Amino acid sequence: MNTAPTPDTYPLTRRADDDANEAWLLLHDGDLLIAFVDIVDRGYELWITDIAVHPDYRGRGLASRLLNNVIHENSGSDIALSCCAMTMDLQEWPKDAGGLPTEALAAWYTRHGFRSDPDEDAEDRMVRIA
Repeated sequence: MNTAPTPDTYPLTRRADDDANEAWLLLHDGDLLIAFVDIVDRGYELWITDIAVHPDYRGRGLASRLLNNVIHENSGSDIALSCCAMTMDLQEWPKDAGGLPTEALAAWYTRHGFRSDPDEDAEDRMVRIA
């Protein structure tokens, strides 16, 4: 019997700041934050500001689970983001825990239905049209 954790092993919780039109989907393993996505409702589109997975939990489909959840729950909304590699500096995570390189990240978003859509604010902007 396979007892390896799956993406659904970890409970999904939500936090929101209605005043800022911002929401977070969070995954925890016990008390440890292992993955999250941060979404801002800009009125005309949703903007993903961050999506990250703890280095020890990568490769398990957790980011896909979070992104698919955002897409499913907001099927009538355009979703955009700035596609660039980033480094998370969270107290609970190892220092300088860098994510995917930008090219690999763009390919990952493309597999989730996003396409390049640069504008004057973000030349690395990608969007998923509802």
